[in-house]
Amino acid sequence: MKLWENGTFYQMTAEGEQVSAVLTKNGQIHAVGEVADLKKQYATEIDETIDLEGKVVFPGFVDAHIHLLWYGQALERLNLNQTTTKKEALALILERTKQLASEEWLFVEGYDENKWSDEQTLISLVDLDGVSTTNPILVRRIDYHSVSINSALKAHIENFSENGFDGGGEIVRDKAGNFTGILRDNATTLAIDAFPAATPAELNAWLKIAITDLWSKGITGAHSEDLHYFTGFESTFAAFRNTVGANRLPFRAHLLIHHAELANFSTSKESFMSGDKFLELGAMKIFYDGTVGSRTALMSAGYADNPNEKGLQIHSDEAFEDLVQSARKAGLPVAIHILGDQAFANVIRTLRANPPKEGQYDRLIHTPWLTKELIAEAEGLPILFDVQPQFMASDLPWAIDVLGENHPPLAFAWNSLLRAGFPLAGGSDAPIEVPNPFWGIHAAVTRTANADLNGVKYWPEESLTVYEAIELYTKGAAFASYKTTSRGQIAPGFVADFTILAEDPFLIKPANLRHLEVMMTVVNEQVVYKKK
Repeated sequence: MKLWENGTFYQMTAEGEQVSAVLTKNGQIHAVGEVADLKKQYATEIDETIDLEGKVVFPGFVDAHIHLLWYGQALERLNLNQTTTKKEALALILERTKQLASEEWLFVEGYDENKWSDEQTLISLVDLDGVSTTNPILVRRIDYHSVSINSALKAHIENFSENGFDGGGEIVRDKAGNFTGILRDNATTLAIDAFPAATPAELNAWLKIAITDLWSKGITGAHSEDLHYFTGFESTFAAFRNTVGANRLPFRAHLLIHHAELANFSTSKESFMSGDKFLELGAMKIFYDGTVGSRTALMSAGYADNPNEKGLQIHSDEAFEDLVQSARKAGLPVAIHILGDQAFANVIRTLRANPPKEGQYDRLIHTPWLTKELIAEAEGLPILFDVQPQFMASDLPWAIDVLGENHPPLAFAWNSLLRAGFPLAGGSDAPIEVPNPFWGIHAAVTRTANADLNGVKYWPEESLTVYEAIELYTKGAAFASYKTTSRGQIAPGFVADFTILAEDPFLIKPANLRHLEVMMTVVNEQVVYKKK
């Protein structure tokens, strides 16, 4: 047995409950208590002692909404997330292009025009043709709901039609009818699918890059949606099997199943929550609308510059209900991407008419724009809210300007959802956001935006306490993976996963939550990260 001593272990069984020592065995917590008591009771069984030197320990933090393979890609590729001007972004693309052969392809990630001080417009075909007319270039926006391409890449897309797209997306044209280079939502696949398919070695490498980085941020597991965008259900799932595990990379992966992979899932030997203690399958993922940044979130009042532009409903009412019913037939709950208030209303209506199996619950993902009436309509349904506190910090105040004065009155209404009795789990949606759970905890507690971290508090009545915010990444994430009796708490019988900090988040100023340092990360009793 291993004795972890001289620490402050916040058990997360109830607010304030803590012990000073934990005993682990075979990847599980065997006993908790005070050092003297554990040493006396288990003296002959302790074969290793770890002195934590006064550090603060929590159950292993889990990011309940992420895209592991995309995150690994984003860390490896040119990423424009930190650019502050459009000129800088295009200069970086040009610099990278100069390192390529004359017709070599380039995939760029992560720009956010709302951060630019010179020109807050999407990258266009004209912009990228100014970089290269021979290298096919694709630049993906930070929200993954729009991409920009140049003429060289457009020439490689078979059956490209500038006149329209019927599959829940948009080929964007200007007022003169010319293609702008911008593809939105499902239309982005026209360009992405033109790139060569990833190899098994690349999938494994991206997972390793992502997981190694997450360990350094105190993350011991993640709920991810990757099984459609690369090489399909079977081979992508195989990549996970070959990468995570006790004798590989100790990391707990809970994988959602994109609706387009339902047939492949159904013909496989897998089932809901099948797998092992490191890898399991979860709900069926459906995108209902887009994002505010891409102006594709389905809003009841439209957008400030065009109230008649309501956003994008990716599936018709009938098609969406068919998808939900197909999930039910396969024995699956659903996990639904929702940004707009109108999208939320439509989804709730369909879920009420098509409930999941007893004991299952559906996920409502993001749901940043709500009303009291919408929350009331959802009450009584078996649903979990899958929220990303960092979105509030990144999207405000610009999203208010984009939506206009008629935006829904409740924004990022986590406190209202908790008080209404709904379970919440927290994630980052990386690579859209940096998967640092303390940035999310800071946002949930302070309600301030990245543009002014010490300034305006947006909807402060919707803030969470520090304990409630930490619950998002511990007990909340455990609930989301149906593991309330084995994960998310420091108690006998629970997994020996720990996130170990230098400081106590309950004793520092809320403004400093964002700066908490991870000193050690433990998964399955193994130290997978230690700060040097």
